[in-house]
Amino acid sequence: MRKMMVMMVFVLLFGLMGCSQRDVEYDGGYEEEQDVTVLLSDVPTRKIIYQVRTTLQVTNVNSFNDELQDLMAADEWMDRQQINGSNAYYELRIRTDRLDTFIDELKDRYAINHFEKEGTDVSLQYQDKTNRITAIDLQLERLLTLYESASLSDMITINRQISELEVEKQKLNGELLVYDSLIDYSLVIVTVYGSTVVTKSPFINRLGRAFESGWTGLVSFLDGLMILIATILPFGVIFGLTGGSVVLYIKHKNKKYDLKKKLESKE
Repeated sequence: MRKMMVMMVFVLLFGLMGCSQRDVEYDGGYEEEQDVTVLLSDVPTRKIIYQVRTTLQVTNVNSFNDELQDLMAADEWMDRQQINGSNAYYELRIRTDRLDTFIDELKDRYAINHFEKEGTDVSLQYQDKTNRITAIDLQLERLLTLYESASLSDMITINRQISELEVEKQKLNGELLVYDSLIDYSLVIVTVYGSTVVTKSPFINRLGRAFESGWTGLVSFLDGLMILIATILPFGVIFGLTGGSVVLYIKHKNKKYDLKKKLESKE
């Protein structure tokens, strides 16, 4: 009888140790899955963000604005548009798959003074975010499986972790959408200078623009001078009339005084 009781005690202790061990394994496995990293064997597709800067010489800035609209596709748009006299500035969003075609049309139609094309490779950043989303999906799947057999306190912990993972996943998806937009639609910055002298030679274009700028500056100076004269003229007339009246009065008074002295000296 005593041997049987001892055996039952050992069996009971062994069962308790097994349950405790399962609890430890559950907690440890749950925590370790927070840092799951998925490695893909496939080479990631290149993700490149393009940006173009160009400076054009045109004869008429206003007509160029309409021509630029005609060159753009229906799903392309302007981020920024600024026209200042004979100069203009544009920030365009052009589909990357037709970026080269759009640039070639600009080069064929207008005199290009400056051109620059830059590509930024974001493939690694894009792949990292994609891998993290895949890892989060695996973690969520594992948590949902654990949730079915979890205790009440574990359910609360699992729900909190699921909420945090879903928030992180939404943030990553939003960042990927931004990347997709920048990759699919390239930024084209166009600076336009209006000039009556437009040739294929950048030097001649700069020389003509400098002459026009000097002539415009001279006209502006003369215009300002005329406005200044017109502004001062009324004051000059008033002060001139007042001053002339004072001078005439003084002369008349002095003349009377001289006449009086002459009469006194004769007597």
